[in-house]
Amino acid sequence: MKRRVMGTMVIMVLLFACCATRLWASEMDVLVNKLVEKGILTPYEAQILKAEAKEEAAAELAQGKAVTVPGWTQKIKIKGDARFRTQVEWGKGRAPAHQRIRNRVRARLGVEGKVNKQVSAGIYAVTGGNDPRSTNQTLDDGFETQTFRLDAYYIKWMPELDEQIGDGTVWLGKFKNPFQKTALLWDGDICPMGVAAQYMSPGFELGEVPANLYGNFGFLWLDELSRFQDDPLMFVFQGGLKMDVIRDWDSTFNVAAAYYASSHVKDNDNGPNYVGAAGTNTYNNGRYASSFDLVDVLLKYDSKRIFDFEIGHGLYSDLIWNTDSAASKDFAWLTGAYLGKKKPKKPGQWKAYGEYRYIERDAVPDFLPDSDFYGFVNDGIPEGGGTNGQGFVGGIKYAIFNNTVLGVKYYYCTPIDIDAGTADQFKEPYQLLQMDIAVKF
Repeated sequence: MKRRVMGTMVIMVLLFACCATRLWASEMDVLVNKLVEKGILTPYEAQILKAEAKEEAAAELAQGKAVTVPGWTQKIKIKGDARFRTQVEWGKGRAPAHQRIRNRVRARLGVEGKVNKQVSAGIYAVTGGNDPRSTNQTLDDGFETQTFRLDAYYIKWMPELDEQIGDGTVWLGKFKNPFQKTALLWDGDICPMGVAAQYMSPGFELGEVPANLYGNFGFLWLDELSRFQDDPLMFVFQGGLKMDVIRDWDSTFNVAAAYYASSHVKDNDNGPNYVGAAGTNTYNNGRYASSFDLVDVLLKYDSKRIFDFEIGHGLYSDLIWNTDSAASKDFAWLTGAYLGKKKPKKPGQWKAYGEYRYIERDAVPDFLPDSDFYGFVNDGIPEGGGTNGQGFVGGIKYAIFNNTVLGVKYYYCTPIDIDAGTADQFKEPYQLLQMDIAVKF
């Protein structure tokens, strides 16, 4: 009886010692085994004691880790990506055998910190030069050190609104594009500058279909001159409706209408000198001849299934009309489709896509569209990311590992208008083939 009482007391003392002094499991095992040899503990009691000690140690270790991690680290989000690309170009008046081959890299790193429940701030750094439409860095010049630039820096406010009002977000600074868009108007690398806001309504039933209304607003700075009255600006008003359409397919339909109003772009001395401007719009004495007040209508359909098969697919179209064009060349449109995962990430996920674009000379500003889709100047020479071009864009992506994706993309572009006296070699189509491997973290 005395041994039993003593054994119980020993067990309590050892458990306390384990918690108070963080006794290592190996040392605990040695002590318990000695007590079994002395007959103070039975093998069964020893087994229970070891198990309880391990549980206590694991719980304390986990608690210790949580305490030792600095609190500020839980408020910071870090993300980035890297891409290696080989691209082949045919055109620009060269014979088919005289293609250009370039190897290019892209790296992006972003940090966003939470200031409080409603406010956060972010900084994004990227490779490339000062062209807002390209973060690519061509590998050349004898292993030169590449540049890294700030591409976005912003303050973000997400006010705590009543759930019956909806959700809202406001950006100040230089930020990721918040508008519903396609490459017809916006290159994917552009980070606008100024003030922007987003609003999403509470969900409601449209008939028997779940839906949401949303609105986007932008007050964007294009340039700063000596007098504010002359500063080129852009105002964006966009509203839309997003709704579920085929529940069994997990499908959504999104329609958006936007008005882009430009101020002091027409006849501005600095306009054609914007970094990345292609020079394909109509000019008057070296200045933009159009104001670029655009009406944009965008339709998107996305689905994650086809009947019982988990095969994603989607259709989309974009139509743009410049209501203040210098000539009648004021219309642009795009239509496309994809099959597979919208954004492949996991091994085996894939996406195949294709679209056709048509951009008349003054439909959109020549410093905004996809920089890889070539427009054409008056003499038929193709220029990156310009207007006055039409053609096909298609490709495929395949994830080989988690967040590691291979991609192939092909552009085939031809001019819409060229001068009557343009040489035949400049009337040939421009072609671009891109082969990528991209990783994200």
